Amino acid sequence: MTAKITLHRTARSALAGHASGAGHQWATTALELAGFAPADDGIHHLSTDDPDQTRQALHQLRQSARDLDVTVTLSPQPYVGDVAADLAQRLPGHWEVDLVPLPESDQQEGLLPWVWGRGPLTKALEWDRIPCAARLTNDRTELLLVQPSSDNQYVVGAMLPSPDDVETFADGPRSISAATSDLAADLVQSQLLPQRREAVFSSRLAEADNDLRWAQQTYEPGDVVEPYPQMLTCGLRRFLTHAPELIAYLRGPKTRHALTAHEAEFLDYFEAALGHTQKDGDEAMALWLTEGEQLIELVRAAPDRPTTVTQPATPTAMPVPPPVAVTSTGRAR
Repeated sequence: MTAKITLHRTARSALAGHASGAGHQWATTALELAGFAPADDGIHHLSTDDPDQTRQALHQLRQSARDLDVTVTLSPQPYVGDVAADLAQRLPGHWEVDLVPLPESDQQEGLLPWVWGRGPLTKALEWDRIPCAARLTNDRTELLLVQPSSDNQYVVGAMLPSPDDVETFADGPRSISAATSDLAADLVQSQLLPQRREAVFSSRLAEADNDLRWAQQTYEPGDVVEPYPQMLTCGLRRFLTHAPELIAYLRGPKTRHALTAHEAEFLDYFEAALGHTQKDGDEAMALWLTEGEQLIELVRAAPDRPTTVTQPATPTAMPVPPPVAVTSTGRAR
């Protein structure tokens, strides 16, 4: 049986302890016997405001750990929760921070299928023992932060988007590694997030194109009547999700000046028609099947469009524990 407690000094005058190893339950018991209070995220905390109480708690921890055959280590690395909070403050927008305890190695390995893109994050999860990671979430963007034990780097990578948002056909962004949180924030802003946006957009475009080609090859115009087949309805729903993003791209600063007068007029028409379709399923289906191809072709012909497209990256089996909810609601075709 192997059990380990890793202690970190935190920015809030406390010690944070997390248990790991096959016998991590015994490590948890030792922490609680010493007076470390469990938090909702599974990390245990001990205030260090009172030196006498701190010494007494650490003495009890050493004794309980010895009795329960648990190893206690005080890590020289900064507490991952503090690093994640600092990184979140340096990034644009509002980011939520959650800690992801990984007491057993199979839980760490279970994160690998959900990492989007190669780089130091996959290397760290494959080769280092990481007892705790941090998840940073902003709207539909999710990042994972880890601190490899082999060096003093902060490693940040993107996680796969939910398949209810988009099926990932594009290569994911390369994860980054940095020695400080401010440098990590700079690399996330200048490299990781822009590459992720490009990959998401390329995936939206590829999925919209695939859905439309499938629908046109499968159904004759006269056969598409209500009630629509479920798979066709799902394809339409995905298109209605992706179309506003495609339109926003065409209206972006890099693209709008390249549109001809006829193309700009079509875009105005399509955007107005898209608004009307929210109340009429027949109009939505007709717009998709008859005009959707022209919208897709406009995006494909636009300058500076991301073009890195591969096979779907979304895993077909759900590992445990997943970092995000990935239950799909109608992506089958």
